[in-house]
Order: sequence, then C-alpha cells, then structure tokens
Amino acid sequence: MPPEYSVPNDAYAALGDETRLEILFELADHYDEAWSSGWLSFSALCERVSVDDTSRFSYHLGKLQDQFVVKEREQYRPTIAALEVVTAIRAGTYDDTTTRETTIDASCPHCAQSLLARHHNHMLTLSCSDHGVAMGYPVPPIAAAHHSLETVVDLVLQRHAAHVESLRRGVCPYCWGPATLSLPYEEIPEFILQYDTVYATAACEECWMSYPLPVPELLVSHPAVHALYAAHDLEPPATHLGSNSLVNLSDVNLLEDGGANVTISLEEATLVVELRDDGSLEQWHES
Repeated sequence: MPPEYSVPNDAYAALGDETRLEILFELADHYDEAWSSGWLSFSALCERVSVDDTSRFSYHLGKLQDQFVVKEREQYRPTIAALEVVTAIRAGTYDDTTTRETTIDASCPHCAQSLLARHHNHMLTLSCSDHGVAMGYPVPPIAAAHHSLETVVDLVLQRHAAHVESLRRGVCPYCWGPATLSLPYEEIPEFILQYDTVYATAACEECWMSYPLPVPELLVSHPAVHALYAAHDLEPPATHLGSNSLVNLSDVNLLEDGGANVTISLEEATLVVELRDDGSLEQWHES
C-alpha cells in the first residue's frame, strides 16, 4: 500500500513568484563556482537577483528556505529539489517546439516496415503506424534541439538499459524509491507494439512509474550477455534494435513454480538464463 502524503501547499506557493525562481536560478548558476569559492552570502545573492529592497528579498528568501534553500555558515545553497526545479524549467521551456521524425534501422515484427522515431511534446517514441508504440521515453526539448534525432535515440536506449539495471537493484530510476519487478505482465495495453515474448512489470512503490517491460530486456546489462555480443563483434545489447535486439534473439518460457527461462541464441552460441518471478537472476549457463 503506497504511503499517504499531504499536499505541499507551501512548496507550490514558494515557487509561484518570479523573484523566488530567480533566486533558485542564480544559486544553480553558481553551482560550479561554489566548489572553489563557496556558496553565496545574503548580500551577494541579493545583488545577483537585483532586488533593491533587502527586506523584500529577505522575505522571498525565507519562503524558499528548508525546502529549496539551505543556510549554512551564513551562505545559501540550493537543495536537490531546487536544482531539479531549475533543470525542469530550463529543459522543458527551451524555445524549440519542432516535431522531428526519422525512420530507424529496426523493423516492426508484425509488418516489417521500419520503425519511426518521433520527438514531440517532450516525448520520444519509436513506433509502427499500424501496430503501436515500441518505446516511449520522456526527452525534454533542449535535448532534441542540441542533438540529432539519431543521437537522441541512441542515448535513450542507453538510458533505458541503465534504468533496467536500477530496477533490478530494487531502486526506481526516477525518484530513487523502492521499485519492484514481477512477471508475467498479464495484459499489454493495445497501443503498445507487442513483441512475441513475455512481459514483466516494472513498478515503483512511491511515484508514478509503472510500465510493461519485455523480459529479455532485464538481461541488457548481464556480463554474460555482453560477452556473447562481443564474441560476435557486436556492440553491447543496449544499443541494438531490430534483428540483433535481445527481444528478437531470445525465447522466454515461464516456469511452473514461478520465474522464467530466457534462451538467447546468436548464430551457434546459446546462453540460458533462469530468472526468479521478481526478475532477479537465479542461474545461467552457456551451450
């Protein structure tokens, strides 16, 4: 049962003022310099924010303290929450609303047409127009503005692999709360491009994160899988879509007592991995 939370009205109110947001932006911009010179004093921060009335500045700074600003040795530093707010605002309001699209070197398993990579409204999707979305991943406008769509796709695949590894360790990759993996996922939503495999459920006990995940992708960081790919002169599995993706190379069989066997076949080599029903590794062997 998820914990109960009170609505942080004071946090919402603290962020609803231009001067307070400017204070957070100035503290964030000083982050790198702070390692050598320390954080900003009251007077230095006031001067940067360009507020003539020190009483008014003190009032706004006080509204930010504890939740977004911490005072230490007469200096003020931003909390992690403050840095996240600044990052979200800058990444999400970047002046670029262009929709970008390109086909990628991966095919829909049902109709063989190339998957479409599309960035629109803060989201990168890889999809087939007839059979649904293979992957959806939040990507802020600032990323799409500074990198090619092909680079964004590659970065998303690598981030996805890192997120899966975090989930296997029981940690939510978004809020760092306790997360779980369980299999199988009973019913896949219709809008998802469904591969011929078994799906697991990734879920966080604290935040919104919950989605179906193809079971072979739980092994994307497994050393034996990396060795298998390397032995065939292939880049790590995290970078592969299409015919050399783990999903396409794997056969998943659910076990009667829970868990699953994942058989990965690449040319003449075969790797068999047994997973428990919580997605953790039981054992593995090569043949």
